[in-house]
Amino acid sequence: ESGTTDIITVVLNAQPASNVVMAISSSDISESSLNSPLTFTPANWDTAQTVTITGVDDDVIDGDQATTITISVVDALSDDDFDSLNDQTVASVTTDNDQAGFTVVEFGGSTGVTESGDTDTFTVVLDAQPDSDVVLTITSSDTGEATVTSTLTFTSANWNTAQTVTVTGVDDNAIDGSQTSTITIAVDDANSDNNFDAVADKTVTVVTTDDDNAGFTIVQTQGTTSVAESGTTDLFTVVLDTQPTSDVVITLTSNDTGEATVTSTLTFTSANWDTEQTVTVTGVDDAAVDGNQVTTITVAIDDANSDDGYDAVENQTVSVTTTDDDTAGYTIQEDDGSTEVDESGTTDTFTVVLNTQPLSDVVFSIISSDTGEATVTSSLTFTPANWDTPQTATVTGIDDDIVDGTQSPVITISVNDALSHDDFDDLQDQTINASNTDDDVAGFTINELNGSVEVTEAGGTDTFTVVLDAQPTSDVVIALTSSDTGEATISGSLTFTPANWDTPQTVTVTGVDDNLIDGTIASSIAVTIVDAISDNDFDSIPDQTVSVSTTDDDVAGFTVDQLDGSVEVTEAGGTDTFTVVLDAQPTSDVVIALTSSDTGEATISGSLTFTPANWDTPQTVTVTGVDDNLIDGTIASSIAVTIVDAISDNDFDSIPDQTVSVSTTDDDVAGFTVDQLDGSVEVTEAGGTDTFTVVLDAQPTSDVVITVVSSDTGEATVNSPLTFTSANWDTPQTVTVTGADDGSVVDGDQTSLITISIEDANSNDSFDAVVDQTVSATTTDDDVAGFTVDQLDGSVEVDESGT
Repeated sequence: ESGTTDIITVVLNAQPASNVVMAISSSDISESSLNSPLTFTPANWDTAQTVTITGVDDDVIDGDQATTITISVVDALSDDDFDSLNDQTVASVTTDNDQAGFTVVEFGGSTGVTESGDTDTFTVVLDAQPDSDVVLTITSSDTGEATVTSTLTFTSANWNTAQTVTVTGVDDNAIDGSQTSTITIAVDDANSDNNFDAVADKTVTVVTTDDDNAGFTIVQTQGTTSVAESGTTDLFTVVLDTQPTSDVVITLTSNDTGEATVTSTLTFTSANWDTEQTVTVTGVDDAAVDGNQVTTITVAIDDANSDDGYDAVENQTVSVTTTDDDTAGYTIQEDDGSTEVDESGTTDTFTVVLNTQPLSDVVFSIISSDTGEATVTSSLTFTPANWDTPQTATVTGIDDDIVDGTQSPVITISVNDALSHDDFDDLQDQTINASNTDDDVAGFTINELNGSVEVTEAGGTDTFTVVLDAQPTSDVVIALTSSDTGEATISGSLTFTPANWDTPQTVTVTGVDDNLIDGTIASSIAVTIVDAISDNDFDSIPDQTVSVSTTDDDVAGFTVDQLDGSVEVTEAGGTDTFTVVLDAQPTSDVVIALTSSDTGEATISGSLTFTPANWDTPQTVTVTGVDDNLIDGTIASSIAVTIVDAISDNDFDSIPDQTVSVSTTDDDVAGFTVDQLDGSVEVTEAGGTDTFTVVLDAQPTSDVVITVVSSDTGEATVNSPLTFTSANWDTPQTVTVTGADDGSVVDGDQTSLITISIEDANSNDSFDAVVDQTVSATTTDDDVAGFTVDQLDGSVEVDESGT
C-alpha cells in the first residue's frame, strides 16, 4: 500500500497479420493499479511488453489483500486469428500498511490549569480508519486536582477528525502547591474495532496551580489590647486562613516581658485550622518611671514544627499598652559639703543618683557658669540598669591667665530633655557653688624662632615673636626700637588686648642695604611696655632686648656691560662702547686700567677712576677701529679691564681682571688700478711706444704677480709680468707698449687689446678672484698705397732696329 510496484511481461507466440490489442485489468483497483492496454504489431509481436502493478493505499486496516490480474485479447481491435484466445490471469498480493493507533496533541506543548476552575485542552485522532467504532476512555489520576471528558467515539467516517479533550482545574482548601496529575487515554476493547484492542494507552501530564495562600488572621476583641502594671489581662484571637496538610505551630513573643506577657504557642491541625484560638496578655509591674508603655506581641509561624506551606508567612504584631504607676526624681550630694578647686588644675567632686527607675536612659547636662574658671563632667547617663547607683561629677579648676583673684562659678545640673525619658523632662534644675583660686602674674615672653635674629643687607628679613604671660584687663602696648636703623629696621608697635593677649605677635626685622663693604654688623631691638597706655598691672615689667646681626651683601668687584651684547668697530675709524661700574662702594678711589691687546686693530684712551661718590655711576669706554691697509679680514682683539692695585682701595686689590672682546671689520679689498697716463695708448709701426701704470688697491700679505698680454703682438708688444710685494704694493709699475712693424702691408691703424690679470698660482690668495682688466692700444700704419717706376739707367731709350 506504500505504492511499491511489481511487473509481469506479455509476448505473442506467433506473428499476427495485423495489430493485437491486449486488455489488462485488476479485480480490485482499490488495492492495485496497472497500465493497460498493450498493443502488438506485426513488427514487435515477439518483443515482450511489461505490465507494472502498483500498490494503492486505502487507510483501512484490512490486512494483505489478494487481487487477480486478467490479460485478454480485445477482439474488436485485434487480428481475427487471435480473437478465440482464452484469457490468462496472474495472482497479485497487496501488503497492508495501516496500523491501529491514535495521536495526542497538547497545544503549546503542555497542559496546565488552576484551582480557580479554568480549563485547558488537548486533541486525540486515530492513526488509521477502523472497520467499526473505536471508543477511547479518558481518566484523571486525581479528580481532586483535575477532571476530564470521559470518552471519545471515532467511527469509520470521522476517524481522522481530531476530537478535543477538556481538562478542568478542581479547587481544594489545602495549601499543596502546584500538583501534577496524569490523564490516561485508553481503547475501550469491548466496544471498539478489534484491530485497536492491542493499542497501548497514552498519557498527558496536567499541572494544577494551587490558589490557596498560607496565612492567619488576628482579631483584637475590643479593637485594642490594654493591661495595667497591677496584673490585669486582655485577649485577642488567632485563626488560620487556609487548611494545612499538617500541624501549624504559632509562637507568641512579647518584646518586653517586663511590661506584658503572653501565651507562648498555639497549635492548629488540619481539623481545627478554622477554629479561633484565644491569646491572653497579662500586665507586669516594674519599678521604673516609664509612663504608659507600648509592648509589641509578635505572632510568628514556627517553621521547624509547621506545615512547610506556612514557612514563608510573614509575622504579625499586636500592640499592648501597659499603664505605669511610678514617679521621677534625683538627689545631689557634695562629698565634703563644698566644692573648691584652684587654677593649677585641682579637682573636687559631687554625686548624682535617680530616685526611681526610668524606662529609658536619663541624661543629665552639667554646666559651669564660667568655664574659664572651672569645668565639670559634661553629662551623666543613667540607664534602667544603673539608675540607683550614684555617679560622680568632677569639677576641675581652670587657669584663665587673668590676675582676677578667687572666682565662684555656679555648677548647674539639669535633665537633658531631648536625650532623656519624657517622665524626667519636668524635673527642676539643681545648682552647686564652686570656688577657683587665682595663680597669674603679669609679664611678656620673647621667642627668637631660630634661636637668633639674622638679616642681610639684601633686604632679608627674620622674625621673633612677643606674647603676654597673663591676660590683661585692658590693652598692653609694646614699643619696638632699633639701635641702628642703618643696619636693621622694624615697623610700628605691638598691641595686646584681653582677647588676643596669648596669641604670639610676630615682629619682622628687615636688613638695610648701605652699599658699604663693612662686614656683619650687630645691633639690637629694644622691647618696652608703654606704661602710659597699657594695663597698670604691666607697668613695672622690665624692658627686654633682641640681638640682631646684619650680614653684609656688598662684595668688591666691577661689572662690564657691553651695551648691545658685543663690541664691534671698523678700520674706517668706527667706534663702539661698553660701560664699567663698581659693584660696591669703596672707601677710597678705585682706578681701572684699560689695555688693548692689538692697537693696530683697536685703541682705547686713558683709564677710569671711581670715587666713593661716583662708584655706582657707569663710566663709558670708547673703542676705535684702526685702519691697517692689509687685507686681513675681521680681526679679534680684546680690551683688558684691570684694577690698578697700587692706587686703589685695598678691598679691590684681589679683583680678577676682565676682558672685553673686540672685532675690527676689515675695509681693505683686493684689486688693482690701471692708469692710462694721457688717457689712451697709441704707438706707431715705426717702433713708437706708449705707457700705462698698474698699482695694487690694498697691501697683500705675500707677492702678487700680474701678467700683461697683447692680443696682437704683430701690432703691439708689452713688457710682462709685474710683481708686487708687501713693500712695493702701493708703488705704480709701468707697462710699455711698443708698436710692431708689419712690413709693407697697408692695413690702416690697428687696435690691440692689452689684458692685465692676476697670475693666481703665484699670487696671494686674497687676489685670486680679482677680475681682469683691459687697455686698448692703437698702432698707426706707416704703409701708403702706390707704386714706383725706376728708369734703371735714368732714361728709357730704344731704336727702330727693334732694341
